Amino acid sequence: MKHNSIKKNKRRFALRPMMIVFLGFLVVMFVGAFLLALPASNTDGKWMGFTHAVFWAMNGVCGTGLVVTPTAMSFTGFGQAILLILIQFGGLGFMTIATFVFIIIRKRITLKDRIAIQEALGQDQIKGVVRLVRNIIIMTLIIEVAGMGLLTPFFCVKNGAIGVWQALFTSVSAFCNAGFDILGRVGNEYGSLTDYNGNYGIITIVAFIAILGAFGFPVIDDILKCKFRYKRYRFHTKAVLIVSLSIMTFGTLFFFASEFSSPDTAGMNVGEKLLNSMFQSVTASSTAGYSSLDQTKLSAAGAVMSTVIMFIGSSPCSTGGGIKTTTFAVLVLMGVAGLRGKDEIVVGMRSISFKTGLRAVAVLMLGSALILTGVSIIGATDGISPVGYILYDTVSAFTTTGLSMGIVPGLTDAALYVLAVVMFIGRLGPLSIGLMFAKQDRSGLKFPPANIMIG
Repeated sequence: MKHNSIKKNKRRFALRPMMIVFLGFLVVMFVGAFLLALPASNTDGKWMGFTHAVFWAMNGVCGTGLVVTPTAMSFTGFGQAILLILIQFGGLGFMTIATFVFIIIRKRITLKDRIAIQEALGQDQIKGVVRLVRNIIIMTLIIEVAGMGLLTPFFCVKNGAIGVWQALFTSVSAFCNAGFDILGRVGNEYGSLTDYNGNYGIITIVAFIAILGAFGFPVIDDILKCKFRYKRYRFHTKAVLIVSLSIMTFGTLFFFASEFSSPDTAGMNVGEKLLNSMFQSVTASSTAGYSSLDQTKLSAAGAVMSTVIMFIGSSPCSTGGGIKTTTFAVLVLMGVAGLRGKDEIVVGMRSISFKTGLRAVAVLMLGSALILTGVSIIGATDGISPVGYILYDTVSAFTTTGLSMGIVPGLTDAALYVLAVVMFIGRLGPLSIGLMFAKQDRSGLKFPPANIMIG
């Protein structure tokens, strides 16, 4: 009896795989906060306050980029390096890093480890997850090093030798869709890429790196494995490519029209306006967070569209955030099926399960509820910023984008903690957080249907 009681208690307190990821992110965040708070990390040589240190570290591990002070002018080289490590960790994820360490030290990866990797990467089966982790690390290194090599000449020509570090930081931050930059200068401290919005090379390279990060590792892996033959791609890969590229193209055309006569593009030629419209669409849809246009000068239509595109976000198992492109696609297909009186979701001779549809609705509801709660609390504690600005930055936090209307530096400590919680839940995924605490129904019971009027 005693032995059975001990086993029952062990099962009760055993950590679920997603709980391991949850706690892992928190541990790394607090360690990062301590390191960023050190005098050696700060240009003023003083200890950073607890709230700001936690907020910076949370931004780093979540890959968000909502900053309270200019990154380039706040941190020393050591502090910037710590921040870059946190960004890389956030982009790859706790289980990916842990698994890579296990591979290096030749530690046996248990079934429980594989289940945790499966859940963290959003895979539908355990088989092949370790190989996928290995490929993720290799892909990340190749893309980030290539990005650094392409960006280095542009930054070095303008800024000298420091351009090498700026190129590395920008490449890693872009691929991890973090949005942090060390390009600020006196007079344009929070400028991001606004000083380079006429540079076709930098804007195009950063956009391409961000897109690769937003597609998701399984998609890149599938494309390479199939040697770029579209017909051989998995259904998920095709869905991600079609939805992502459609949103980016629509966004580009929309911003080109809405921002054509805005104050921020007044001095640009048509080619530059199209370039920056493309970048605004890419940075919002991939949740990259870099900006070549001043977000506070966007037209009302442009700000609304940016908010919507950020909310949709990138794709599953990517370095970006949002409710995900596939979730958006399933919701649209559910709506179309409902209008046509269908009782199942069919696309491309394939049917999407009812369970998948319910999960898509759950993600939409949880994400919307979290954003509205965050906006309400921040609005109550701040009381100064326009509600539209608060909504924009809260959506940016939830989707771990980093685009901002500039209100973050003036927010109260309470508001910063709210934003930190919003971005943390957004990074792990509201559905993952919900499933971690919700009791799963495995009864398999079927009940008779009930009629209820809709609409």
